[in-house]
Amino acid sequence: MKEYIESLSGLSQKQLVLMLARQRLRESEGIAVTGLACRLPGGLDSPRQYWEALRDGRVVAGGGGIPVDSTGRPRWNVAAPDLAHLAGLLGQGSYLADIDLFDAERFGIGEEEAAFMDPQQRLLLTVAAEALQDAGAEPGTDARVGVFAGVSTVEYNYACLRNGVGPEGLSPYMGTGGALSATAARVATGLRLGGPVLTVDTACSSALTALHLASHALRARECDLAVVGACHLLLAPFTTAVFAQAGMVSPTGRSRPFDAAADGHVRGEGCGVLVLKRQSDAKADGDVPYAVVRGSGIHQHGDRPAMAAASALGQRRVISDTLRSAGIDPHAVSYVEAQANGSKLGGVIEAETLAGVYGRDSADAPELLVGSAKGTLGYLETASGAAGLIR
Repeated sequence: MKEYIESLSGLSQKQLVLMLARQRLRESEGIAVTGLACRLPGGLDSPRQYWEALRDGRVVAGGGGIPVDSTGRPRWNVAAPDLAHLAGLLGQGSYLADIDLFDAERFGIGEEEAAFMDPQQRLLLTVAAEALQDAGAEPGTDARVGVFAGVSTVEYNYACLRNGVGPEGLSPYMGTGGALSATAARVATGLRLGGPVLTVDTACSSALTALHLASHALRARECDLAVVGACHLLLAPFTTAVFAQAGMVSPTGRSRPFDAAADGHVRGEGCGVLVLKRQSDAKADGDVPYAVVRGSGIHQHGDRPAMAAASALGQRRVISDTLRSAGIDPHAVSYVEAQANGSKLGGVIEAETLAGVYGRDSADAPELLVGSAKGTLGYLETASGAAGLIR
């Protein structure tokens, strides 16, 4: 530190100003999105298929029935006495098909270890590999590549035990295979990546929090490339029952963001992964980014009626602060991808927030369009931010 201070004392005022300007530029540099991959309900297994569904106005949320694996086996035996009363509710979700399929050999994973890996780990690893391929990235073992993975549920070991794995069938791989904390490390190990590796759990904002952390890591030069994503699968049937008891799930199985007929959300599954790098590096490498992240922010407003209740003040503050730090005029924004999960009260609060932040007071301002991926896909919970970003 002493040597650093002494080195600064030898600089001219002009040199100090230039150094500070460069530092500020590094701290605010745009983050380029250079790769995308996804698995979404309705057989939307690529960003192109996702876009085509949006373009054609397809709705894949809900009504798909009980999901089955690649052999046709239902995920849950809804004829069982403790599940029979949930059959209708469980059949209204937005599910992924064939979540049992996994090319373990491709990633150097043995048969037993693969069998006890949470399907969320398997899916995130597979989709992350596709996103890197889409980015044209083949990082070597000495490359600094961060992994920031959003995941919230730990239901696979429960599913194994419910489906007949007894004491004699337990495996040491159930430790890492069923651990939330191992998810990001699974991606890093499977793809031989080295850099900051974090599993992020902030519920439905997990993917966006992962993006926020990855952007900071890239600007701080902790890594030169970042794999950011989230995955969510519904493996325990009783969680849906709990959500329904809380009045959160749509009894009609329809997702209606910002609609007077909104009656709750449709639980869904999905996985989305983005590859990020500093904008200057993307330009130097000749990449054509899908988008550039100018800024991001995190805020939790604790003073509200209930922990799960939406806060208009909290929403307005984080949006306004983030726009300000990114140097973006709210009136120049032409599209907002909203949370809008189908909750009637939550939708009203969010609409009022958006009107307050982005409200048009000039005829010259562009029209503001607002949408939500949840109207198409359902509520992918932990992965919902990834689906919204890719959209």
